[in-house]
Amino acid sequence: MTVVFDTNAVVEAIFWPHSTARRALTGLAKRRFRTVINSSVMEEYAAITAHIRRRLFPGTQPSGALAWIAAKSIHAEPALLGSKLSRDPDDNLFVATAVAARAKYLVTQDRDLLCWGSPTAWRL
Repeated sequence: MTVVFDTNAVVEAIFWPHSTARRALTGLAKRRFRTVINSSVMEEYAAITAHIRRRLFPGTQPSGALAWIAAKSIHAEPALLGSKLSRDPDDNLFVATAVAARAKYLVTQDRDLLCWGSPTAWRL
Protein backbone atom coordinates (compact mmCIF):
# COMPACT_ATOMS: atom_id res chain seq x y z
CA MET A 1 0.00 0.00 0.00
CA THR A 2 1.28 3.49 -0.79
CA VAL A 3 0.42 6.72 1.03
CA VAL A 4 1.35 10.40 0.79
CA PHE A 5 1.96 12.41 3.95
CA ASP A 6 1.06 16.09 3.85
CA THR A 7 3.61 18.43 5.42
CA ASN A 8 1.59 19.01 8.58
CA ALA A 9 1.65 15.29 9.38
CA VAL A 10 5.42 15.04 8.83
CA VAL A 11 6.10 18.13 10.95
CA GLU A 12 3.94 16.82 13.77
CA ALA A 13 5.62 13.41 13.60
CA ILE A 14 9.10 14.94 13.81
CA PHE A 15 8.56 17.47 16.59
CA TRP A 16 5.87 15.84 18.73
CA PRO A 17 6.94 12.25 19.52
CA HIS A 18 3.67 11.28 21.22
CA SER A 19 1.44 12.56 18.41
CA THR A 20 -0.99 10.67 16.25
CA ALA A 21 1.15 11.60 13.24
CA ARG A 22 4.21 9.95 14.82
CA ARG A 23 2.20 6.79 15.41
CA ALA A 24 1.01 6.92 11.81
CA LEU A 25 4.54 7.33 10.49
CA THR A 26 5.71 4.29 12.46
CA GLY A 27 3.83 2.28 9.86
CA LEU A 28 6.62 3.18 7.45
CA ALA A 29 9.24 1.79 9.85
CA LYS A 30 7.17 -1.36 10.30
CA ARG A 31 6.80 -1.69 6.50
CA ARG A 32 3.01 -1.55 6.66
CA PHE A 33 3.02 0.91 3.76
CA ARG A 34 5.34 2.90 1.50
CA THR A 35 5.32 6.67 1.40
CA VAL A 36 5.53 8.63 -1.83
CA ILE A 37 7.58 11.78 -2.29
CA ASN A 38 9.27 13.88 -4.96
CA SER A 39 11.74 16.76 -4.86
CA SER A 40 8.98 19.36 -4.44
CA VAL A 41 7.43 17.48 -1.53
CA MET A 42 10.83 17.11 0.16
CA GLU A 43 11.57 20.81 -0.37
CA GLU A 44 8.32 21.72 1.37
CA TYR A 45 8.99 19.29 4.21
CA ALA A 46 12.47 20.82 4.67
CA ALA A 47 11.30 24.44 4.50
CA ILE A 48 8.47 24.02 6.98
CA THR A 49 10.47 21.91 9.43
CA ALA A 50 13.28 24.50 9.33
CA HIS A 51 10.76 27.24 10.10
CA ILE A 52 9.20 25.29 13.00
CA ARG A 53 12.64 24.40 14.31
CA ARG A 54 13.73 28.05 14.39
CA ARG A 55 10.53 29.19 16.10
CA LEU A 56 9.85 26.41 18.59
CA PHE A 57 12.55 23.75 18.75
CA PRO A 58 16.00 25.30 18.18
CA GLY A 59 17.74 22.33 19.80
CA THR A 60 16.13 19.77 17.50
CA GLN A 61 17.65 18.62 14.23
CA PRO A 62 14.98 17.32 11.81
CA SER A 63 17.38 16.56 8.94
CA GLY A 64 17.92 12.96 10.07
CA ALA A 65 14.20 12.24 10.09
CA LEU A 66 13.76 13.87 6.69
CA ALA A 67 16.67 11.87 5.25
CA TRP A 68 15.12 8.68 6.63
CA ILE A 69 11.76 9.50 5.04
CA ALA A 70 13.48 10.23 1.72
CA ALA A 71 15.41 6.96 1.83
CA LYS A 72 12.35 4.85 2.64
CA SER A 73 9.98 6.49 0.16
CA ILE A 74 9.00 5.83 -3.41
CA HIS A 75 9.69 8.73 -5.76
CA ALA A 76 6.93 9.85 -8.13
CA GLU A 77 6.57 13.10 -10.02
CA PRO A 78 3.21 14.83 -9.48
CA ALA A 79 0.50 14.21 -12.05
CA LEU A 80 -0.85 17.10 -14.05
CA LEU A 81 -4.16 18.10 -12.53
CA GLY A 82 -6.87 19.49 -14.73
CA SER A 83 -8.26 21.81 -12.10
CA LYS A 84 -7.65 23.36 -8.70
CA LEU A 85 -8.60 20.79 -6.11
CA SER A 86 -7.98 22.53 -2.81
CA ARG A 87 -8.73 25.98 -1.44
CA ASP A 88 -4.98 26.23 -0.78
CA PRO A 89 -3.01 25.84 -4.04
CA ASP A 90 0.01 24.47 -2.11
CA ASP A 91 -2.04 21.38 -1.28
CA ASN A 92 -2.42 20.44 -4.94
CA LEU A 93 1.18 19.16 -4.91
CA PHE A 94 0.24 16.45 -2.44
CA VAL A 95 -2.95 15.49 -4.27
CA ALA A 96 -1.07 15.37 -7.60
CA THR A 97 1.67 13.23 -6.06
CA ALA A 98 -0.89 10.85 -4.60
CA VAL A 99 -2.70 10.58 -7.93
CA ALA A 100 0.55 9.97 -9.85
CA ALA A 101 1.62 7.19 -7.49
CA ARG A 102 -1.88 5.72 -7.23
CA ALA A 103 -1.58 6.12 -3.48
CA LYS A 104 -4.34 4.64 -1.44
CA TYR A 105 -4.37 7.42 1.16
CA LEU A 106 -3.36 11.04 1.65
CA VAL A 107 -2.52 11.55 5.33
CA THR A 108 -3.31 15.09 6.46
CA GLN A 109 -4.83 17.26 9.12
CA ASP A 110 -5.19 20.20 6.73
CA ARG A 111 -8.70 21.65 6.87
CA ASP A 112 -8.44 22.74 3.24
CA LEU A 113 -8.12 19.09 2.28
CA LEU A 114 -10.34 17.62 4.97
CA CYS A 115 -13.25 19.84 3.92
CA TRP A 116 -13.82 17.36 1.10
CA GLY A 117 -15.31 14.96 3.59
CA SER A 118 -14.47 12.24 6.06
CA PRO A 119 -11.10 10.47 6.00
CA THR A 120 -12.65 7.60 4.06
CA ALA A 121 -13.28 10.08 1.26
CA TRP A 122 -9.51 10.33 0.90
CA ARG A 123 -9.16 6.85 -0.50
CA LEU A 124 -7.63 7.61 -3.86
